Amino acid sequence: MPHKAYVKTVPGARTAVLMVHGILGSPRHFDFLLPYIPADWEVYNIVLDGHGGTARDFARTSRKKLERQVEDEVARVCCTHEQVVVVAHSMGCMLTSNAIVKLGLEDKIAGAFFLGAALYPMCTLPIVKTSVRMVYCKPNEQDVREMAGRARCGTTLHKRLWEYLTWIPRFIDLFSLAAYTRRRLPHYRLPMIALQSYKDEVVGRASIKPFLKNPYAHAEFLKTSTHFYYTPADQRRIVLMFNQLLARVQKQTKITAR
Repeated sequence: MPHKAYVKTVPGARTAVLMVHGILGSPRHFDFLLPYIPADWEVYNIVLDGHGGTARDFARTSRKKLERQVEDEVARVCCTHEQVVVVAHSMGCMLTSNAIVKLGLEDKIAGAFFLGAALYPMCTLPIVKTSVRMVYCKPNEQDVREMAGRARCGTTLHKRLWEYLTWIPRFIDLFSLAAYTRRRLPHYRLPMIALQSYKDEVVGRASIKPFLKNPYAHAEFLKTSTHFYYTPADQRRIVLMFNQLLARVQKQTKITAR
C-alpha cells in the first residue's frame, strides 16, 4: 500500500537500509529501489508522523515530532546493526542527516543516498497547477508528472480548501529546517550521494551547493526529472548510483568479516 510502512526483517542481518520520505510524501517513493537491496539486509521504509492519513493528520504534526521520530529510528537501527545505509527524499534528507550528526552516529552510516534534498524549497506555477488538478480533477493518465505525484503523495486529498490553510505552519517548519540544514551540511562528515532533479518544481537548484562544498559528498543533477517524476534515463542513473553504493558496502562487509 502506498501509505504504509514497509519492513523486511532478516534474522542475523548485519546491514540495514533506513528509508525516509519527504514532506507530504510516501514510502512508495522508493518502490523502484527496493528490488536492488540485497536479500540478507533488513529494510525499514517508514511513514513520517502526520503522513499516510488525512489533511488534518498532517496539520497536527510538527518539526519537533518529525525530528524526534527520525532520531529514534536512526538510533534504533544503528544500535541493532553493524552498518546502515540511509535512503531519503526531499525533507527526509534533512531529517536523517541532522539526526545522524546530532546522535554522533556517522561511523555507523555506510552511505547516505539522497534524492531531491529540499535545502532551498520553493513554490512554482507547475506544482500549483498539478496540486489543483490532484484536488479537483480526475487523474490525467497521459501526464506522467501528475500521475507520479498522485502515486507518491502520502496524504489523502479532499476539496475542503480551508483545511489546507492549517498546513501553513508545516511549511514554515520546512523552510526553517532547510535553513538550519544548509548551513551545517557542508561540515557533516558523512558519506553522501546527492542526486538533485534539474527540473524540480519545489526544490531550487541551489540545493546542490551545500553538497558540493562537502568533501564527503558526491552531488550531481538529474537533467530531465522533477521532484516526484524520474524520466527513464534519470531513473537508470539513480539505480546505477544506488547499486554502486550497495556494492561498496557489500565489499566492505566482506573485508570486515575476515
